[in-house]
Amino acid sequence: MDSYLNVPLSPVQFPLTFKAMQLALEGEVAPGFVVGAWQKKRPEQFLLGSWGDRRIVPSRQPMSVETIFDLASLTKVVATAPLAAALVDRGWLSWNTSVTSILPEFSAPEVEVRHLLSHTAGFVAWKPFWQTLREQLAPGGGVSGLEKAPLRTRQQLMRKLILAEVPDEKPGTRAVYSDVSFLLLGFLLEELTGHPLHQAVKTWVWDPLGLTEFQFRFGHNPSETIAATENCPWRERILQGEVHDDNCWAMGGVGGHAGVFGTAESLLKYIRSLAMGRFLSSKTLAVMWTPALSPLDCGRTLGWDTPSAEGSSAGKFFSRRSVGHLGFSGTSLWYDLDAEVGIVLLSNRIHPSRENGKMKEFRPVLHNALRADLLQMT
Repeated sequence: MDSYLNVPLSPVQFPLTFKAMQLALEGEVAPGFVVGAWQKKRPEQFLLGSWGDRRIVPSRQPMSVETIFDLASLTKVVATAPLAAALVDRGWLSWNTSVTSILPEFSAPEVEVRHLLSHTAGFVAWKPFWQTLREQLAPGGGVSGLEKAPLRTRQQLMRKLILAEVPDEKPGTRAVYSDVSFLLLGFLLEELTGHPLHQAVKTWVWDPLGLTEFQFRFGHNPSETIAATENCPWRERILQGEVHDDNCWAMGGVGGHAGVFGTAESLLKYIRSLAMGRFLSSKTLAVMWTPALSPLDCGRTLGWDTPSAEGSSAGKFFSRRSVGHLGFSGTSLWYDLDAEVGIVLLSNRIHPSRENGKMKEFRPVLHNALRADLLQMT
């Protein structure tokens, strides 16, 4: 891979960004943050800064730009969607491939890969599948019983549950952001490649890009080098190094919708590789980053989100030709195809409680401040 230079964000060059971060810490938006930016006009330069703490309970641990985060739903854009796109490039798959042609147990032959990627398959947004796994695999055994169940058993039961799901609406009728779609897509990609999802992603996405920082973390695998998330009410512990998403954790830590951990630097390297045409063909990338045609108000591309017309988390500077994604744990990645600028915002906003909703208002504030500072750079 090409060489690159990590440049610390400075309060002199980025005064608006530093002011925004100071206010965020004072307002307890999250215990800590890492911010990163990349500009195509300076392709080998990554701008990075950190603030606050990666953990405050039971003791404080400082944040750094090297801190690893539970990326939550960014998994969709750094693992599952690019794997699907890579297989389209290889001719193994097409956007219009029906799910039943690969997974005949699934009940809806009209659902295609593009519907799963654009959240237009007709599925509900979310279901607590983890409760079913716990009840069936650990009756009376609670969390410890589920932890002791073999990974393969947990994955097989989740696959059975997902394949039994029936869309509520005709595909292409309405866009509903759905983890169910990406869980199903993950199992489809496993079936197509003949490999577990984490191995397939590593082989066809991360290894070719030299992205050694991305990782799935299996089960209860604590690590104090990772930003802490929630004091989980049913696992009865502070989560630090194990995936926060309940469904993903219950199935062992790997899912098409969640499970990836990574750093701000790894996300910048990833978006640079896409923007510089180093991974996907120009045709496949263009299709992946083009908003779905139906329904008309979809606002989704094949795997990615786009800025909403009003109140976008990307703020006022990101053009309509931007793509990005948010993660429930307090993470986000946005890339502006017109300005050729990528911004990463990572936080542990659900530490120690997911009830902290201040991040929603802060995201556009940070993006506006950082984009304004970048415009002033010489």
